[in-house]
Amino acid sequence: MPLSSPRLFVLLVAAMGCGASRPPSGASTAPAAGARDEPNMAEVIATETRAPIEESGPLEVSRPREAAELVVRCAAPGGCPPSVGLVVFPGEAVDLLGVVRPARCTGTLVAPDRVLTASHCLTGPERGAGARCEGAWVAFPATVTHGAEAAACARVEAVDPDLDDDVLLEDWALITLARPIDRPSAPIEAAPVSPGTIVTVVSVTPHPIYDSQHALDARLCRAETADGAVRQLGANAQRVGWLSGCPIVPGNSGSPVLDRAGRLRALVHGGSHPALGVGVTTALPRALAAAR
Repeated sequence: MPLSSPRLFVLLVAAMGCGASRPPSGASTAPAAGARDEPNMAEVIATETRAPIEESGPLEVSRPREAAELVVRCAAPGGCPPSVGLVVFPGEAVDLLGVVRPARCTGTLVAPDRVLTASHCLTGPERGAGARCEGAWVAFPATVTHGAEAAACARVEAVDPDLDDDVLLEDWALITLARPIDRPSAPIEAAPVSPGTIVTVVSVTPHPIYDSQHALDARLCRAETADGAVRQLGANAQRVGWLSGCPIVPGNSGSPVLDRAGRLRALVHGGSHPALGVGVTTALPRALAAAR
């Protein structure tokens, strides 16, 4: 965790009671050695639950042309929806080296000039509807059908009403870009997916060594009921969605959850240690209807 912006939460491990469920084919996760179904939450270590914001590496982000200094590429040819990209917000705290490090997440183009991401990715006064987001921008990688493109953020159009960092609360933000992007917007289906459905989560993930390099990649996950999470965490666990076989790492916050038809159904805002593969999701906000 970067020293510039500590963000500690309680780790959720297989809280939905899916520890005995087999991850979908192709999911990049495996049960931890000696893991038990529905572990006692008192035994869980303290760490991040909201998908951690990647904040590493010095970078000036006052203008979108600076996007050239942060590279985001498709991990596999043909595997990147053109509507998904890297969201960058200026950092706030100065680390021990005197560097202010940017916050990086994943975002989805839902209209020519609107991007949906997680609200905890927004920094400082930007966490409010109508706020300016000067210095923030979105970068989309080159795909088989579209070239790479970046645009500055103009303002925060709408944001979830719960700015508390509780992972069991809604976590979404709709930002307006300074100009329209010439790429297709993600098709939307507001209804949540049914438990047991295999979905695709598309995420920006930073390289573990080379700070400027980011990969956009897709993986299969399984939608789960909230039953086990309710037993472990209480009734509030029903307010969010749950995924299994879905490791969450820095940079994944705001990742779109897509159904088999490629329609946006939810977004990821938190999760467990990657070895346990628990994802936490937010339902699509009503504000998306106006954005279209």
